[in-house]
Amino acid sequence: MSRLLILTLLLLGLMIAPAQAESASNQLIQPFTLLGDNVSVLVQQENKDLATLHADTPLAVASTFKLSVLAVLQQQIAAGKHRWKDVIPLQPQAKSLPSGILQEWPDQTPITLQTLATLMISISDNTAADQLIQLLGSEELHRSTNKLLLTTRQAFTLKNPANQALLDTYRQADNRLALLPQIDAAPLPKVELVDTVPLATDIEWFFSTRELCGYMEKVSDLPLMQINTGIIDPTPWRQVAFKGGSEPGVLNLTTALISPMGQHYCVSATWNDDQPLNEYAFFQAYGDLIEALSTAA
Repeated sequence: MSRLLILTLLLLGLMIAPAQAESASNQLIQPFTLLGDNVSVLVQQENKDLATLHADTPLAVASTFKLSVLAVLQQQIAAGKHRWKDVIPLQPQAKSLPSGILQEWPDQTPITLQTLATLMISISDNTAADQLIQLLGSEELHRSTNKLLLTTRQAFTLKNPANQALLDTYRQADNRLALLPQIDAAPLPKVELVDTVPLATDIEWFFSTRELCGYMEKVSDLPLMQINTGIIDPTPWRQVAFKGGSEPGVLNLTTALISPMGQHYCVSATWNDDQPLNEYAFFQAYGDLIEALSTAA
């Protein structure tokens, strides 16, 4: 029996034997198990697990951490602290390295929160993310996510080999929040440096795939989440919301999907290594998994 047929029967509820259901789940994620040890995968249907692989293990997720920033922004807007149409000036301290375009815009350019959030998600604009983190506040983000969310500029700065002494201090600090102003004042590296090989791999944003699906559930209905649908074909789906992240040694893809019949899915996969990653193998496994879901849905 093919992997696709097994999955189809599982999703239709025709496979009732636990052993058969477990076998189907294993086949669903089997290609990811060939990638190495630091891989996490979660496939959910209506918030129930269909398949898991280390789904509760936090791994580095690069720009996918921006889902948590968007979730906190949405929460503050719902509480009346901000509005999507609020305009704030682009601060020079928020300007980071690419990806994105805002790092090239003039200082003090007025930008709405809607535009910042849209750029942060749709083209993974790092400066947009950093501007929103400044607005929301590092301490508030820490409370809301139970994590210290560095800005992308702070992360790049700590990865800069020229700032090794600062990195050593940060690693040993009991109160890392107190060091953020000092990190903000240090120089950024050249973009070519951070785009080539893994650097200071502990300076990252660590989330489990289960956490990412939780954040995705909170924000997936926002229209801005549906501009960039990632590597998959959105045609078979009623709605696709996507955020991914990548840097040397780090890959994550997280997608929320609604089938034509109204079934909700979340698929999140992360791969970490201290060597360059085979992106094609990861993307192929992810695309095949979602194609199988679309056929069964």
